[in-house]
Amino acid sequence: MNNAHQAAQFAVTLEKIGNQALLECRALPDDLLNWSPAFSTSCTPMLLALELAQVIENWVLVPVGGRQPALMDHVTGCHSPATFPILSACYAEWIKSVHTILDSFPNALLDLLVEKQSLAQKLPSQARPTVHTCLLTAVERSALHLGEIQILCHTVMWNTMPAGKSAQSYLRGIV
Repeated sequence: MNNAHQAAQFAVTLEKIGNQALLECRALPDDLLNWSPAFSTSCTPMLLALELAQVIENWVLVPVGGRQPALMDHVTGCHSPATFPILSACYAEWIKSVHTILDSFPNALLDLLVEKQSLAQKLPSQARPTVHTCLLTAVERSALHLGEIQILCHTVMWNTMPAGKSAQSYLRGIV
């Protein structure tokens, strides 16, 4: 990793994760985005995508950017269930905010401790993390959510795909 602007590189990484999550969700119609497979504990691709956005808010926008937790309010407040355009707008907002905060963030400030109040229920111990730790945690957790979104979106597609001749040929090709 080039040390010139580490925080900006975190912003690019988080943007790539977010865009990949949107790409996965875009492949499904809204009713399937909000559908939960039988084996899942009420988890839908949409809920996972919203949780990814919540991770960004909890670990970047609030503790590093000093923002008030508000990103999810406009998504969950009046829209139930959420639709892809709402999700896309939410992601565009957090991606823009992440770049606003991190693109010019100096490397010298990465070792600063964040305010404990901004992470009140997210820390198992009394220790205050650094900005760098918050950014690493955001990447780790959002990448985990992306993997879950990918698996669930593919599962939803497979569960709704008609088992016609082309699907059977496709299955034979990957087995």
